[in-house]
Amino acid sequence: MNAGGWPLRAPAPPGSSRPQRRSHGRAPPLRAAAPGRAEQVEARRGRGSVPAGPMEALSQRCPLPAAQGCPRPGRGTVLLVMTLSLLMYPVLRSLALQMHAAVTGSYISGTHSIAFINCLNEQIAKDIARGIMDKRLAAYVNILPKSSALYFWKGELEESTEILLLVKTRTSKIDELSNYIRSIHPFEIPEVISLPIDQGNPLYLKWIEENVPRD
Repeated sequence: MNAGGWPLRAPAPPGSSRPQRRSHGRAPPLRAAAPGRAEQVEARRGRGSVPAGPMEALSQRCPLPAAQGCPRPGRGTVLLVMTLSLLMYPVLRSLALQMHAAVTGSYISGTHSIAFINCLNEQIAKDIARGIMDKRLAAYVNILPKSSALYFWKGELEESTEILLLVKTRTSKIDELSNYIRSIHPFEIPEVISLPIDQGNPLYLKWIEENVPRD
């Protein structure tokens, strides 16, 4: 024991190493943190010891091509689309109006027309009107009384009397009606003109539709 009564530590035998005291002036060295599970797997995978997953193996075997931007349409394509749109507009509009009329039962402006046909006399007018009705080219034909007419023919002013026919029919029948009149009319250039019916009595317009077959 020493003077204070504390037991003294026996001296270390020769050749043995005594633990050294830590220096108060330095911090003890830090131990490196053990790598986590993910880092160990990545390290082993880098050395080839851990196989890659099925999707990773597939991506390694079949690498995806680099993303490419969408090709921009050329001027020719744009012009073609615009041209087709303009050409299809009347057809699409007609279909839309027909669907609307079928659903609502309303009349579509211009579906029916009135045609004007001039005739030399009353007998010719009756014959032409009868032929029109026999061919179901109209639902109704008015034969107006004789009237006076002035017109130019081959550079000369002419005056005559004539009978006028008013023909109510479908607008789609006007071309067929005109061809028929030209084939039987005694005039070299017969008058066949038409005006579309905008609106009218729905029942009367429906009656015309029922009595003139569709094309």
